Amino acid sequence: MKALISGHAHFAEGMKSAVELITGAQADLLTLTFDEATNLEAYQKALNDFCKSDEEVAVFTDLLGGTPFNKAMIAKADNEKVHIFTGTNLPMLIEFVSQGMMETEVDLMLDLSVSTAKDGVTLDLELGKKVQEVEESDGI
Repeated sequence: MKALISGHAHFAEGMKSAVELITGAQADLLTLTFDEATNLEAYQKALNDFCKSDEEVAVFTDLLGGTPFNKAMIAKADNEKVHIFTGTNLPMLIEFVSQGMMETEVDLMLDLSVSTAKDGVTLDLELGKKVQEVEESDGI
């Protein structure tokens, strides 16, 4: 499934770079920058064009209610084949890419991406418990 990462400043490029450092090159993982120099009409057109696909596609954004998310929701309109994520983090993207490489069914791939994103967020007080859980399950 093709995916587009978009967020404020260099968020998209940084996330893609980190994903590819771990998983290798990802031709179906695209980026779209939103910064102070961005022309909003051109930005919306780029999102609209990406979301016009007849195939399932995903858009990963950084911040709920931010311009990248809001514009992605406009581009999605009522297209059920377009899936918009917000609060994107590195574990989520790695999971998404990995499941795509294994050709996992779309609904499961989307669900696993969200649960992995949530599991990837922790506080040092919780970290000991998570490390113990990982060790008990034979690692990642």
